Amino acid sequence: MNFIFKFAQGITNSRTFKIFIFSIITFSAILIGLETYPDIVQKYRNLILFLDRLIITCFVIEIGLKIIAMEKKPWQFFKDPWNVFDFIIVAVCLIPSDDTHYFAVFRILRVLRILRMITFLPKLRLLIGALLKSIPSMGYVVMLISILFYVYAVIGVFVFGASDPLHFGDLHHTMVTLFKVLTLEGWIDIMNTHILGAASDGRLQIISFWPFLYFASFILIGAMIIMNLFIGVIMNSMEESQKELTQELRKINYNNKDEEELFKHLISKLDELRDEIQNLKKPTGKAL
Repeated sequence: MNFIFKFAQGITNSRTFKIFIFSIITFSAILIGLETYPDIVQKYRNLILFLDRLIITCFVIEIGLKIIAMEKKPWQFFKDPWNVFDFIIVAVCLIPSDDTHYFAVFRILRVLRILRMITFLPKLRLLIGALLKSIPSMGYVVMLISILFYVYAVIGVFVFGASDPLHFGDLHHTMVTLFKVLTLEGWIDIMNTHILGAASDGRLQIISFWPFLYFASFILIGAMIIMNLFIGVIMNSMEESQKELTQELRKINYNNKDEEELFKHLISKLDELRDEIQNLKKPTGKAL
């Protein structure tokens, strides 16, 4: 059994094996992309099914080897969140696709295999970890922007509801309009509807500056300030993740140095013990 454990550990820790699995994940992503073309699927259906089953088999073998590498404590595999993430994705890929009721869902869930690239790229893992850490702080930013939306939506209904019921007719339509404005897409046309009016000669001219102040203040507060708060929260979380990773690496190096010093100390003690044994074996030169 020890041979099997060592064999599994040697394979899973090897650089060649990691490159092979990453190549399989990349190939799987390309294969799923090819399946979006009906002509290719119809022409190479059997080949695509064979490659798909081969990819899933490789993933199952990989998970199995990693669990075996944990020796007599296979539950240690599930203590790593990224291992649990990989296990769930591979388990989803094992859902049978023969039943027509689940075939469409199965094809959609297979796209999740591409997400396994995250576990093989440390920078992506750091980014995802930072995003997850920033969720509690983002909650307050979301609360702030929700208050901003509500205040401006109520003002918009009272001020522009009668003249522009399509965009400001009620509260929920106004919320959608403000979201469009926040994305900076087409907001000028919405604003011009309230700023411009027909003059006596039929030409358009500015009839009021108040709508400009409404839209400009919302964009400055919403798009410029609050969106920068989102970025700041994420950047702060990334810095914290980097510091934690650095501290973990320092601890590992420190432990390695301790182990090296302990090893040297044990070697010196063994040398001293060997010299003492050799001295005891030497004749004393005294006559009996």
